[in-house]
Amino acid sequence: MINIKKFVQIRKELKLSQTKLCSGICTQSTLSKFENNGQVPSFKILKQLCERMTIDISDIMNNSDHKQIAHMLFEADFAFINFNYSKILNLLSQINEKTDLKLQKDKVHYRFLRGQYALKSDRNEMSALFYFNDILTTEDLPKNDIYRLLALNGCSQIYAKQGETEKAEHYYSQVLDNIMNVEIDNLLTTMHALSILCDAGEFYGKRKMYRESNALLRYAYKIGTEKHAIFYMARILLRQALNDIEQVKRKEIISQHLHDACAFARINRNTITLNQAKKLLKQLDD
Repeated sequence: MINIKKFVQIRKELKLSQTKLCSGICTQSTLSKFENNGQVPSFKILKQLCERMTIDISDIMNNSDHKQIAHMLFEADFAFINFNYSKILNLLSQINEKTDLKLQKDKVHYRFLRGQYALKSDRNEMSALFYFNDILTTEDLPKNDIYRLLALNGCSQIYAKQGETEKAEHYYSQVLDNIMNVEIDNLLTTMHALSILCDAGEFYGKRKMYRESNALLRYAYKIGTEKHAIFYMARILLRQALNDIEQVKRKEIISQHLHDACAFARINRNTITLNQAKKLLKQLDD
């Protein structure tokens, strides 16, 4: 987690006003919302703000007893967003699970990253399931722990890909029961929650379970707008449009979702989603 109080303390010790600190990086409103309301800005903005104060992001992290370990776990998480798998492997290889990880939350964080790397980079589903199940069997881990939900999401994706829908639904039902009880109070949790909601929304939508899908997608959109996190918005809106089409909703509702999906896809340079939304818009106009 990010220690916002420490961030503010450092800024004040440097005698930097909000206006001076954020000049050329972000609006004062963005910085104010971060310091006063806990709305964490994008990783790029946060990194630039820290660099201006001549500190590292890890200096304001409090999710590990070891600052360097916290920094590496944090960096590895964001490397997944950019599909930088070589960086992820390099970072994880520097961590000795037995000696470097003292806290339970750091251990499950590390195991999630290992499982995610096995799934996304190595395409080794058995290894991924090993790491995810290891998280799910961790004693006293709260049901709404973000890494538990990420592990459930990973297992669901694997079983869905293998055509074992019943198993996938078993894991996603647990996601449905707990995802809205997650305290979303920092940038990492925001991104993780959005990825889970997006994946689960797509899973239920493809199975014509629109009530579940739409509820997840609406919650994801709410989080994205409140936290100013737009990375998953294009996928969220595209799936919502697909649900609308299959539920035979009004043309103007479908069109709005598709146009919004296109806009966010352009911002995020998501060409796959952009092309899908454009194709559906063309079909809608024909």
